[in-house]
Amino acid sequence: MFLKPSIFLFCLSFLLSEAAWAQISAIPEPQVCYASEIDVNSSMISRSGRNLKTEATSAIEVTYTDFPAVAKTAFEEAAKIWESILISRQTIKINATWESLPGTTLAYSGATRIFRNFDNVPYFDVWYVVSLAEAISGKDLNPGEFDINITLNSNINWSYATNGTSFSGKYDLMTIALHEIAHGLGFSSSMKLINNDSEGQWGQTGYPYIYDVFVQDNSAHQLINKTNFVNPSASLKNAMESGSLFFQISNEKYANDLPQVHSPSPFKSGGSISHLDEQKYPSGSMHSLMSPTVRSGEVIHDPGELILSMMNEIGWPVNNLASFTVLSQEKESPVLVYPNPIAQRVSVALPTESRSFETTFEFFSSAGQQVKAIIENTIEVPTTVFDLTDFNSGIYFLRIKTPKGFVTKRLVKL
Repeated sequence: MFLKPSIFLFCLSFLLSEAAWAQISAIPEPQVCYASEIDVNSSMISRSGRNLKTEATSAIEVTYTDFPAVAKTAFEEAAKIWESILISRQTIKINATWESLPGTTLAYSGATRIFRNFDNVPYFDVWYVVSLAEAISGKDLNPGEFDINITLNSNINWSYATNGTSFSGKYDLMTIALHEIAHGLGFSSSMKLINNDSEGQWGQTGYPYIYDVFVQDNSAHQLINKTNFVNPSASLKNAMESGSLFFQISNEKYANDLPQVHSPSPFKSGGSISHLDEQKYPSGSMHSLMSPTVRSGEVIHDPGELILSMMNEIGWPVNNLASFTVLSQEKESPVLVYPNPIAQRVSVALPTESRSFETTFEFFSSAGQQVKAIIENTIEVPTTVFDLTDFNSGIYFLRIKTPKGFVTKRLVKL
């Protein structure tokens, strides 16, 4: 069993000026994914277990450069899958290029820009990829620009099938497109080696990616917590090459079996940390989409609940997870919770159709433990104020039982 540490939050002083938290952006480094020469015959396409919505709850717009028509069709099918999984009011704009790349490189990809300290951000001084920052803030943060760059290797022997058929010796383009889009959506780490590969380092301009926030060793020591690991340091490098790193998630289903991330020795630039461990999630398994290499004949058209739980943890509203920690099943919830982040008190305002004489409010920790439960008459008092002064800093979930069903809200206590 792996213990869940409290998520390390950077110190926030209320004496700082408003300008100290001004929105800031930068350009991240891309991820590189490689082909394996091993040939398999596996197909993972079923999404019925999550009762996946067929209608889109987000929009992905792809601009193609030199793509063959059959490649466009396969890429579009991959984009449609992500459209039906993610919830965002902002269009996700992808720049997809068909280009000759060296060696066994299948593709490289990444966000075009990263942001921190934008509106509604859950963590201050942490980098978020632009598409995720836009989903959280509800704003177009880079008007007229792409959000994700993806380049596929035109030299690869591709399969363009969209029905899940596996072809020996061919690499499934839909699988690779799903994988690369995930990197662009924030499934990526900033961790790297420096000083002639003698030390490990996380961060860009001194700040971690949101993905980095949840990476921990097998003793539940968070890698970006400087009380655990000096940044940069040889000890951090040892942890990054330990083969025993995990990703903290709130989904109770995986509380005793956290996602294991790829952390081989030696460290592999563009592959380590930003992928899942291939030995634990081998080809053909339910959670193998984000493994560091893809085999020919391998078909995966379902990201899988584990990967989607990780996406949900970094901040993505995700449809139809089994865990109640899904941010919302609707594009906009009629229930208002403010302010969020919370210093001491939080107000919850219910619309008329959601009020009742006995409305149940339940607060859960990020580990899924109930820490507060109250029943209120919201017919007479539609806005309820809760004092959370005694709550420790961290992530909480507020579940509200109304006549229209359950509404779950993610809260940040400062």
